[in-house]
Amino acid sequence: MPLLNLRDVAEGAGTPVRSGMLLRSAQPHRLTAADTDRLADLLGGQLEGLRLVADLRSEAELAGDDWALLTDLGVRVTRLGTSGSPADLSALPPGIDLGDLYVLMLDHRTAWFASVVAEIADGLPALVHCAAGKDRTGLVVALILDLVGVDHEAIVRDYAATVTHLPQIMTMLGLTTPPPAASPLATPPPVALSPVALSPAASVSVAGAVSGLLDAPEAAIRTFLTALDARGGAERLLTAHGLTEGHVQRLRAALVG
Repeated sequence: MPLLNLRDVAEGAGTPVRSGMLLRSAQPHRLTAADTDRLADLLGGQLEGLRLVADLRSEAELAGDDWALLTDLGVRVTRLGTSGSPADLSALPPGIDLGDLYVLMLDHRTAWFASVVAEIADGLPALVHCAAGKDRTGLVVALILDLVGVDHEAIVRDYAATVTHLPQIMTMLGLTTPPPAASPLATPPPVALSPVALSPAASVSVAGAVSGLLDAPEAAIRTFLTALDARGGAERLLTAHGLTEGHVQRLRAALVG
């Protein structure tokens, strides 16, 4: 199966960032030479120009050296999801909406988001991914785009572009059965948040506890962006949790000039 949900953040969603600088995708699944050729095309024909793969998956989600074709070429793959990430949240309120989950992630793992954005700032051109390339990846990209001044409607379009890839992603992650409907008479307990509960790789039972988890609804990212605005925006929030002004300047210089 090809590398899914692969795209240049600069293309398709109308974001005014430079092409070939920030890529996003789902996790690799038997990466092939055809996949590396697609990556090279997004990088202007120069795969060697890719400096960093920011892997946001938890330890439980990793599948060996699945980026071996890139590491053999000297591309640095950094595992950033093994500690302090949103996957470490211990429980979910029952029936939580996906947008509210995103805000919970933002508020409780702000330092992790700041560290990921800093790593990307120091490693452009970069590719960022998690399992499906939707939730953790989507929020990291949204924070970067907000930080460099991209309009929120363009951020929403970039996030929502994942929708067309979801059927293949579900197949790749083994999620082809819809979650069972909860009984309206039952009051479910809080659901333990496993590392894969932040993407469509979640178990079906956990996915059923989060409205919209197996989709990429615009409402979810709009809720996140509204909350981000209420907290002063990405720059104010992330620089209060470890991101430096140097990182901000490097991101802006590389992505928007």
